[in-house]
This record gives sequence, C-alpha cells and structure tokens, in this order.
Amino acid sequence: MATTLAAPTEEKASQISIRPDIRSSRRMRAVTEDDNSPGSRFFLPKGGANGDRLELGRELSSEGEARVEALKLGVTYYTVQEWRPIADFTGKNPELKREAVARRSVG
Repeated sequence: MATTLAAPTEEKASQISIRPDIRSSRRMRAVTEDDNSPGSRFFLPKGGANGDRLELGRELSSEGEARVEALKLGVTYYTVQEWRPIADFTGKNPELKREAVARRSVG
C-alpha cells in the first residue's frame, strides 16, 4: 500500500501565491517630542474617571512626560489643541482663520 504526500515546498508555494503582494502607499510618520504642535496641551484623566466622560486631570509639560506618567498609572492621556478664531476682512469675502494659542508653562 503506497501513500503519497504533498511536498512541503509545494504547499508553501501555493500559500504564498494566494496572498497578493500589496505595499501600502501610506507611510506612518514617526512622532517625536518636537512634534508638539503649537497650542497642544497634555493631560492625564481626572482621578476616578471611568472613561465615559472626558475629565481632564493633571496637566503635563510635554507629550513624552504624559506618555511616561500614563504608562506608570495604566491610564490613557489626552492631547488638547487650543485655538483662537480670527476674522480676516481684508479681501472681498471675509474669512475665519485660526491662530494657535501659546501654551503657558506648566509648573
């Protein structure tokens, strides 16, 4: 009685050919400490917050510090961007623009 088995190389070749080789054209941008856009502020959640509501607690000076503290506490952190609206009436059509609010030092 003879049995035949498919060679492992044939199985691998057929599995590889099934999946198309798709390369994403979208590239992820690395986030660095210097990526903090103007007007960005970083907060830990308020103590006892369960995540149902947005409750800002302690403010931190940088995103790096917020990441470390959030990791230590096992919580998430919030990034808030603060903007000031500015009306521009110089052209024919008025425009509503925005300006980042400079962050005050957190101490």
